[in-house]
Amino acid sequence: MAITVKDFAKTLKIPDKALIERMQKAGLSHSKSSDEITPSDKQALLKFLKGSKSSSSKSVTSESGVKVTSKGKSASVQTSKKSYSDNIEAKRAAASEQLKEQQIKRKEQLKEAVKEKQVQKKKKTIKNKQAPQHEKVDVKDQLSSAVDAFKKKEENIFDDMHQFEAPTEFIKKDIEVPETINVGELAKLMAVKGGEVVKNLMSLGVVATINDVIDQETAILVVEEIGHNGIAVEQENLEQDLANLIQYKDEPKSRPAVITVMGHVDHGKTTLLDFIRKTKVVDGEAGGITQHIGAYEVDTSKGRLTFIDTPGHAAFSSMRARGANTTDIVVLVVAANDGIKPQTEEAINHAKAADVSIVVAINKVDLEGADIDKVKGDLAAKDLTPEDWGGNIQMVPISALKGDGVDELLERIALEAEILELKAHHDGAAQGVVIESELDKFRGSVATFLVQNGTLNVGDLVVSGNAIGKVKSIINSDGNKIKSALPSAAVEILGLNLVPNAGDQFQVVENEKQAREIAEYRLTKEKEKKLLKQKDESAGDLFETLGQEAKKVLNVIIKTDVGGTCEAITAALNDLGTEKAKVKIVSSGVGGISESDANLAVAVDSIILGFNVRADSTAKKIIESESIQLSYHSIIYELLDDVKARMSGLLDPIVKEEIVGIAEVLEVFNSPKFGQVAGCNVVEGNVLRNKPVRVLRDEIVIFEGELNSLRRFKEDVNEVKNGNECGMGIKNYKDIKPGDKIEVFDRKEEAQVI
Repeated sequence: MAITVKDFAKTLKIPDKALIERMQKAGLSHSKSSDEITPSDKQALLKFLKGSKSSSSKSVTSESGVKVTSKGKSASVQTSKKSYSDNIEAKRAAASEQLKEQQIKRKEQLKEAVKEKQVQKKKKTIKNKQAPQHEKVDVKDQLSSAVDAFKKKEENIFDDMHQFEAPTEFIKKDIEVPETINVGELAKLMAVKGGEVVKNLMSLGVVATINDVIDQETAILVVEEIGHNGIAVEQENLEQDLANLIQYKDEPKSRPAVITVMGHVDHGKTTLLDFIRKTKVVDGEAGGITQHIGAYEVDTSKGRLTFIDTPGHAAFSSMRARGANTTDIVVLVVAANDGIKPQTEEAINHAKAADVSIVVAINKVDLEGADIDKVKGDLAAKDLTPEDWGGNIQMVPISALKGDGVDELLERIALEAEILELKAHHDGAAQGVVIESELDKFRGSVATFLVQNGTLNVGDLVVSGNAIGKVKSIINSDGNKIKSALPSAAVEILGLNLVPNAGDQFQVVENEKQAREIAEYRLTKEKEKKLLKQKDESAGDLFETLGQEAKKVLNVIIKTDVGGTCEAITAALNDLGTEKAKVKIVSSGVGGISESDANLAVAVDSIILGFNVRADSTAKKIIESESIQLSYHSIIYELLDDVKARMSGLLDPIVKEEIVGIAEVLEVFNSPKFGQVAGCNVVEGNVLRNKPVRVLRDEIVIFEGELNSLRRFKEDVNEVKNGNECGMGIKNYKDIKPGDKIEVFDRKEEAQVI
């Protein structure tokens, strides 16, 4: 049933004209009450209303001293002296005192009523004594009247105390809405039924039940559509409090530059860094491809530098973005014999987005087919103009394998760093970013920290994401244990209780209580985000998915050796989804495949992918007994191809029809043995007895079935070729007529491929 503007306005309890004005402001073409509204129109209107609610601002101060600054339908609350929870407690205490006062007042009124009753009784007793002896007094009636009077008086007292008049008009209230809220709780705040809130959400294109959690913007929109005033409550932000703790009193001093090496796969990034460090890192990478970020401190003739090596494969886009956001200078490696590739362009975009300096290393200049000028021209087309062409980008031809031009490259990097005048605070609590993380079987949680400010010391209490712990050991890139790490140092640290996510910030805090509060706060926020995400994934847009074929879903559990690789694989798998099939990441994490992973795979019918990790003995038993699909990988290409093949296996095969032959009916006979038989001439292809047939009349299919008999002259045959006559009997069909056509066809199944 189509929904018109008038119907929708009635649902929202606003005039048709007001709704049309809002829709036109949202860019919709509706102008009449009879115009139909589609689900996409509702989504566009919801998006516009959410945006418009943050356009204007106003500020009010509540009775409790809380200052509220709102923008349209969203607001921020700043407490002057007391937090929101303190105000709630104060209100509760005040309500309790008020209730006590009412109870005391009620008791006093009852006492007064009893006293008055006793006085009246005494008066009546005296009156009875003074009455003439000849008047008879019915004591029983008087007592009954007195009791009735007392009851009536008591009822009047309680009526006065509890008298209530039903409201004759809607009372608009201020509804304080937190960052996330349960639909049922929101209904209670507005004193309406949960169904009304659900109905309003549905009308706005949001699918939610009374037990679901919705975000603040959506909740405020519903509150105001119902007629109340929605006020956004900014909850206590421990992240902001933590940021405020980062205060350094010392003057910033110079620090080493942080350089990120970027570029396309196999263009020689790690080989270049390998030459600078005089090690053989590239030999240890599977397939010669960097599978995760490596951070190294290098002493050069130009001073100490910190290098970050990033993967070049397309799946590691997020890791390259993180590398650009933690660096001062990007060294873009481009092979002279291969030129600019997709990952090269991506690296350029990340570097520009992070607003960092770029130095280009044109590698493999000693190989056949090297064309330095072509590379420069292609880079100039990407707004990276070489210095010798009048631009400001330093480009150095090198051979990373032989070391040619590497010294000049380091000079250019040092010059760029000198121009940037890089500085940081050296004294005080350390803070920075997690470059990489992993779960080591023997050492536990291992994280690679890049210190950005302050000094990190052994024994410092660190919080990073949900992970906390005291730094037990600091190991530099040479594998030596050190006691402290200064700004721009890339070091491994041991001692965290969990594996932090690559890209998380880390901060040294004062005490364990503070660390736990921050970790618990972040964990709560993460759970809330997951709940909202799960609701969106499960419900989706109901209005747009109605009538569509359900997608095939491949459940996947991912376990990897390091956090950055896990992040990259997860992103790559999510990108594999099509209109017909998608990957659902049931669980992902760092470390070996455990018993809990195997049990989860059984529960949700999932496959398990291990990247540079293996299953323990307990997990192996479950995997074997339950026939769980498990595959190990060490190269990203192979893992993605494996998942694509499994997704293709989920899809139903495509059934294609092929017309084998067509016969035209010339005459119809009745046979005592075969019933109705059509005398035909094969006009196209060949007629086969074991294939399905259709009867066409005036080119319209009127019957589909199979042949009962196929004869040529008096012999049964299996095939009649083009141009020959034959007799055809169709099973369970007796309405064949001259001029009809009998079409013989075949069905073939083809497997779908992602």
